[in-house]
Amino acid sequence: MSVSADQIERWGSAPSESTEVKCQKTVERIKRALATRFSTNVEIYLQGSYKNRTNVKLDSDVDIVVEHTGYYFHDISSLSPEDKQRFEAARTPADYAFSQFKSDVLATLQTEFGAGWVIRKNKCIFVTKDNNRVNADVVPCYTHKRFSTPTSVEAQGIAFVADDGQTINSFPKQHYENGASKNLRTNGRYKSAVRALKLVRNSMDDSGNQVAKDMPSFLLECLVWNVSDDRFSISENLYTTVRRVIYEVWDDMGHAEKATLYAEVSDLKWLLRGGDAARNIQLSRDFMLSAWNFIGYT
Repeated sequence: MSVSADQIERWGSAPSESTEVKCQKTVERIKRALATRFSTNVEIYLQGSYKNRTNVKLDSDVDIVVEHTGYYFHDISSLSPEDKQRFEAARTPADYAFSQFKSDVLATLQTEFGAGWVIRKNKCIFVTKDNNRVNADVVPCYTHKRFSTPTSVEAQGIAFVADDGQTINSFPKQHYENGASKNLRTNGRYKSAVRALKLVRNSMDDSGNQVAKDMPSFLLECLVWNVSDDRFSISENLYTTVRRVIYEVWDDMGHAEKATLYAEVSDLKWLLRGGDAARNIQLSRDFMLSAWNFIGYT
């Protein structure tokens, strides 16, 4: 199969206004319900593809952060043993267990939407769509603080404990800011390329391509963010831009010293290091080769 330049241009466009209206209605209703329950103790905002404007027509969920700002998870991994001791000696344990906070968010949303429409999942609370709203993954979390000294915070994000016991942290506000900055520097080409490649992936998945099925949206967006700004030339059509993006990522994934320098869009976590690094590097390289062939580049 081949994909035309016109199709790549269409796939790079932002979704319809009707989808955005449903998204906003969903967010506002959830905000109202949770603000009534938690008052000013929580900050509620979008993260993910809807917030970052990299969503495509078939993206089914909106991600909503419910951050309790009165409590935090800490990262003191960069501190010396002595500084870790000083930090722990001064720390006051939280009097509100995170599992209870998640349960309270669940109960509030079930009261608002009905118990049958709201499901507790491992990492979030899922609110099912209807004719007036989209599916929503609501993520209860505490503030996350990365300390550079026992009293100095070098980066602040969010963190939560999944029901399986895993603690997960991320930096959605920095992700949004860095994505918006790159999009501005590239005259809108960055987000257009992300949307186009997501829909290439979806089409590949529909045709039975296992590599496309295995490629997460977050990983794909981060891969494109790491591509050099000069590959997103406004003087060329999007078809040519996507070709340049695919080639650079594919080539970088063939060199471990380049691949391991890729960062998440927040630029606060490495993308391709840790236990799954080898698998994700190979997946990224295989996906880009499959996408190249699927589109029909030569």
